[in-house]
Amino acid sequence: MSDFLPSAEEVDRQLEAEFLQDVEDSVSKLDVLLGNLRSGSEDKQTGLVELQKIAHNLLMLGRGINAPTIHLLVHRLSEYLSEVKELSAQNIDDAQVFSDKLQGVLEGDVSEVGDTPQLVRELPARQFADIDFGDITQKDIEVLLIIPEKSLARIVEKDLAACGYRISNARSSFEGFKMALQTHPDMVIASMELSGMKGIDLACAFAAMQPTHAMPFALLTSYDWGHAALDRLPPRAALLRKGKTFGSDLAEALARFRIT
Repeated sequence: MSDFLPSAEEVDRQLEAEFLQDVEDSVSKLDVLLGNLRSGSEDKQTGLVELQKIAHNLLMLGRGINAPTIHLLVHRLSEYLSEVKELSAQNIDDAQVFSDKLQGVLEGDVSEVGDTPQLVRELPARQFADIDFGDITQKDIEVLLIIPEKSLARIVEKDLAACGYRISNARSSFEGFKMALQTHPDMVIASMELSGMKGIDLACAFAAMQPTHAMPFALLTSYDWGHAALDRLPPRAALLRKGKTFGSDLAEALARFRIT
């Protein structure tokens, strides 16, 4: 009987093949939908809902599969579409960029082990509906937020977007560390309260590891300098205090890390 049982390697290969096929099918649906939206044969509001549904389904696929670039592209696509309220021609073109990058990974034109930091900077930046981006110059600066509280994350995202920075958000310490290793952000901002570990522990982990020790890191907290909870904060890390001092703390941290 055991002779007919597949090996662990065969099961892994089968699961990966099924995952890649599911991604290919979803990308094909995405391309068809974008084409219909361009031609006007698809209602834009209905099309937006369908785009978000495809992105959500992709996000749920193959979480245990080792396909970091695909997972990262899907995460960025989902973030981008979450901010779109009414589809514009630019939104459709931007969604096509994500689709083309995913197709490039599937076809081997975009490497799964290539220059991921450069890849994410080639993607369309999130546009917040309640910010007028007309006079804002988009900068090639990537900021990774590790802030699980959605309302707090929203405040920080909007402040950074108004500076023209690219923003992506991880909801947990482990997801954030993984994304930082992949994308090499120009700055990391982490909340003190995280699932899995405290933000100060994450700051220590970033400072201790060779791939991340030089990354500008800021801790978002309600504590002031001198509080016992901040005793282990690495000297190089910045402190962003919640409340009325947040803006000045952020400006000081950006200046300190020479991020303009």
